[in-house]
Amino acid sequence: MSETVSVDKKGRLVLPKRVRTEAQIDVDRKLVARATGIGRVELFDPEILSTKAQEIGRKKLAGWKEEDHEATDYVHMPMKRR
Repeated sequence: MSETVSVDKKGRLVLPKRVRTEAQIDVDRKLVARATGIGRVELFDPEILSTKAQEIGRKKLAGWKEEDHEATDYVHMPMKRR
């Protein structure tokens, strides 16, 4: 969805409700703004991204056991054998 917004003299803009709703951005949220090119700005909610990253991590690490990791043997190895 595309909407036209205006930037006022103080550099502020208002995200239309339809855009906020589609992007699942609640009012009074802190967003991170990043310039991605000339005339392009990306906004994102760091809490949503953090939650998504945690979900991905949980799925990727499901069933992972520390004792099965190759570094575990190294950590538990006596200092003389390292």
